[in-house]
Amino acid sequence: MSKPLQIVSKITKNNCMDSQLYSFISDFRNFEAMVPSEHRNKANFSQHSVTIEVMQGMNITLQIIEEEPYKLIKLGSEQNKEFCIWIQLKQVAPYDTRIRITLHADIPLMAKMFAKNKLQVFVDGFAEALAQIPVYAFQGNNLN
Repeated sequence: MSKPLQIVSKITKNNCMDSQLYSFISDFRNFEAMVPSEHRNKANFSQHSVTIEVMQGMNITLQIIEEEPYKLIKLGSEQNKEFCIWIQLKQVAPYDTRIRITLHADIPLMAKMFAKNKLQVFVDGFAEALAQIPVYAFQGNNLN
């Protein structure tokens, strides 16, 4: 078996407290409104999991498999135990929380060559999207 692929995002910054961001992203229902309307029918959100139709007739469910309040949310797949995403948070000052996404995937060597760049774009985009969540998004959830 080859060495698992690890893709690390660039570090991004959100202008909120780590507790606010953690509370927001640890409830997947908050993400539903962020998904473009043309893709919402391909995803089902609950508090601790999201099921996404990746291709017709094929779904993948990501769920929270480990949490460390205000620091880490680890997502994994029910179908594939060799795949996980870590969302790491670090508050460096009040209203300055840094975000890093790390993806771990145990995939065949040939697939790594084709997938590595696309997965890098995904984790960087995910980190950037989390950085763009505005502080006022937390107010509607009574997280301030």
